[in-house]
Amino acid sequence: MNQYIENKPTADVLMSSMRSIGYSFEAAVADIIDNSISVKANFIEIRFPVDPSELFVAVCDNGSGMSKSELFDAMKYGSAMKRENRSEDDLGRFGLGLKAASLSQCRKLTVVSKKDDVISACIWDLDVVEETKDWTMIECSHDEIQKIRFIDFLEDKESGTIVLWENFDVISKSSGNVYAELMDYQEVTAEYLSLIFHRFLNKTGKDKLTIKVNNYTLKGMDPFLENHKKTDARRPFQLPIKDSAGIERMVTVQPYVLPFQKDLTNEDKKLSGGIENYRSKQGFYIYRNERLIVWGTWFGRHRDELTKYARIKVDIPNTLDDIWGIDIKKQSAKIPSSIKQRLTHAVDEAMDIAVRKQTYRGRIKKIDDKIDYIWQIKENRGKTEYVINRDSLIFELIRSKVNDEVWSYIDSVLEEIERSIPFQQIYIDMAKHNVDDTVDEERLAEVADKARILISLTQKVSRDTREQVIDRIMQSEPFSKYPDLRNKLMEE
Repeated sequence: MNQYIENKPTADVLMSSMRSIGYSFEAAVADIIDNSISVKANFIEIRFPVDPSELFVAVCDNGSGMSKSELFDAMKYGSAMKRENRSEDDLGRFGLGLKAASLSQCRKLTVVSKKDDVISACIWDLDVVEETKDWTMIECSHDEIQKIRFIDFLEDKESGTIVLWENFDVISKSSGNVYAELMDYQEVTAEYLSLIFHRFLNKTGKDKLTIKVNNYTLKGMDPFLENHKKTDARRPFQLPIKDSAGIERMVTVQPYVLPFQKDLTNEDKKLSGGIENYRSKQGFYIYRNERLIVWGTWFGRHRDELTKYARIKVDIPNTLDDIWGIDIKKQSAKIPSSIKQRLTHAVDEAMDIAVRKQTYRGRIKKIDDKIDYIWQIKENRGKTEYVINRDSLIFELIRSKVNDEVWSYIDSVLEEIERSIPFQQIYIDMAKHNVDDTVDEERLAEVADKARILISLTQKVSRDTREQVIDRIMQSEPFSKYPDLRNKLMEE
């Protein structure tokens, strides 16, 4: 007969391992705020140091707070509270966020909470855990509680909680200047939270959330520019999907096509996430209980010129966490295969708008439909424009090798090249016959080498035969200009 025996994890080893789970500083702060929102806080104050001699970060809220026993449980790794009392609007998941997020950034975590006029406080100090080699948590006495930093925050509150980080060993080891790093994190964190929690920050009335970073009140972003007169918002619709228990849940989807950059004010650019992200952060925006989880990705879907202004809002309930692969940091997700196709159709619908919006800007003229030109001629309102064909074979292969963000930067560079063509100088040089368009052996060898690279890359991502690949390449510039190259490549 099998025998059941207890095999508890080693406290200091496990806690040290959990510190390397991969939280960024701003994501760790966001995880603490998730807990605040889950306990109905509508005011959150994040305090950073203003003096190099006092190094701390504190997150203070006016939520429902915790009793002594509730605090004890909340400080436990794998809190039972998350399993037993989890509501559908809870932003937590594993019962680990408070500890894992906090201790990923510091060695000392103090949590003070007020409920029913009683203030309780507990401390996880990794120095103590390592010394005792056990799950040794510090329970603060009444006198010690009064000495805790920012305890005055709770004085005029009916209830609330303070999460205090101290002893930033990771930052100290990496930079040596903790204060300077925290100052940088202050700005980064403020911007990050303005996006992540923008739907809470932009609410009105009793549902509005206020977040202050020191004395600065955060303003929520608007990644869809919903109030802009030229934003094209499609009607939202719902997709049913079953959770792990077989219960049908609803995923709400709403596509948007944003205005062209020329139609944006400086304020619009800030609200949408910054002009540097305007192109790079298009795609899906996945929300879990209105909290932004993942944004600016197409989940591997083909992206082209016509998708650059499209953003798709997707709302999922926390009951679908496991189906969508929401991780402990709430920084990643994946589209469930059961609705991937249906969601793709929704994107196609949004892209149809993008196509129509951009069609008026100009139609592509092709000299020969069989040739995959690098440069395309576009007629736009009686004028001629020259644009680089992002769907050409060369760029198609590049796009298959880089992520969405990198491609967006490449795309931006290509756009600047298009706008910087020295037409006047080209005209002058052509008139003077100064343009050298002769083809020598060196150029032929260069083109042949590039063709070989493309053949190799294409064969890695395609099931086509070598002959089929070569034929395709020979229909693309610059290779189409050298018809004898095909036979040479076939003989190799």
